[in-house]
Amino acid sequence: MTSATAATFTAAADSVPPRFSQNTLRDFLHDRSPTSDERWRRWCTGLIHDGHLSVSDLLGWWTEVVEFDPALRRHIARPVAVPDGTVVVAGSGKEQFKTFNVSTAASILAAAAGTFVVKGISRSVSAISGAADILDVLRIRPAVDLASIPDALQQHNIAFVPYPLFCPHYAARYDGVFDAINPASFFMPVATLCVRASRFLFGLAHTDVELSARALRGIRPDIAAGTVVSTNLSDGETVDEYCGVGTAHLAHATPELVNATTRASRAPTVGWRSAVAHRSTHAGNAALATEALAPGGDSPITRLVELNAALIVDSGAPAEDSIHRVEHARRSGEAIRLLEALSESR
Repeated sequence: MTSATAATFTAAADSVPPRFSQNTLRDFLHDRSPTSDERWRRWCTGLIHDGHLSVSDLLGWWTEVVEFDPALRRHIARPVAVPDGTVVVAGSGKEQFKTFNVSTAASILAAAAGTFVVKGISRSVSAISGAADILDVLRIRPAVDLASIPDALQQHNIAFVPYPLFCPHYAARYDGVFDAINPASFFMPVATLCVRASRFLFGLAHTDVELSARALRGIRPDIAAGTVVSTNLSDGETVDEYCGVGTAHLAHATPELVNATTRASRAPTVGWRSAVAHRSTHAGNAALATEALAPGGDSPITRLVELNAALIVDSGAPAEDSIHRVEHARRSGEAIRLLEALSESR
């Protein structure tokens, strides 16, 4: 091979297409060469940063994933039966300011308030602690197989479900490749939880919540309604929760339409940021989650968890009734008793 030929070959191997195509994604899913992960990341970064994403692109991504993973294909055709009213809760992860494990604590609080919750979990990807990491510290057992999901819901109103239970082949290819928002972040955490849920709540660390909601409506038409939420704390600083500060973006999906709204609140203070920030250890983050569920007075931590638990209890924006329900569940001790029961059942 001449030097010119070698240079041409290297450039071709390192190049990534600028726009989405199912063929390109299919190639990356099957490519285990040493450079494939980095090229996949660069391709996805370009799609996100350049705005080269549409609902049809995300539907195409899902089509390729389902084709790639035969287990997921089976589970989508036969979702796990769960009680009526069950809510799927998932999050995309964060890139900039990182809060503690709010959605995990909020899921427990919503369950204590009487809502059936299926919470997707994983190890840390974009932060110190993923939900699975703090569950280990809290000695809470996640679902070990699909049959254990209905049992957990009947016993405690909540099931913590590792994503690979539904998509083992895709998870083995995807895990460890990305540490930032990518096209799959807009839908996969909800889409892969193949249960017969009534609603979903999805936290997305990106302002285009409407794109996510429209994609999920197309991918999971079996789920009657759902909400996608994000909050801009400042320019370029977006978290995958409803914070009660900054600018909240919500998109509510039903079979008929997707309704997107924006709600502006006061800017987050230094004290608020310090209170809710992700700690440097799994134990520290587990302690914050426990504190957020303990009876007692209000704090930035309890308020943040209650706002998100209220969204689980009643989709849309947190309403007065749903906020009162989750406040009562915490202040009465129901939430901390549920946390203790989950730990004791391990």
